[in-house]
Amino acid sequence: MAINDLIQNVKDGDNVNATKEFEGIMADKMTAALDARKIEIASGMIQQRKVEEEPVEVELQPEVQEEE
Repeated sequence: MAINDLIQNVKDGDNVNATKEFEGIMADKMTAALDARKIEIASGMIQQRKVEEEPVEVELQPEVQEEE
């Protein structure tokens, strides 16, 4: 597991490999967060499109003509 490797590298004083592990962990977390946000945005767009496509019923009132 990457976190265990990171901790072990820090314990061993291997800062170069610890840095690589840390950067890899952060890249994975950023990718997961971006993917989740993309899904959230896409879901919102689909729901918005459904709302726009629903027909709106409008009841028209007959015009009232003024008597002269």
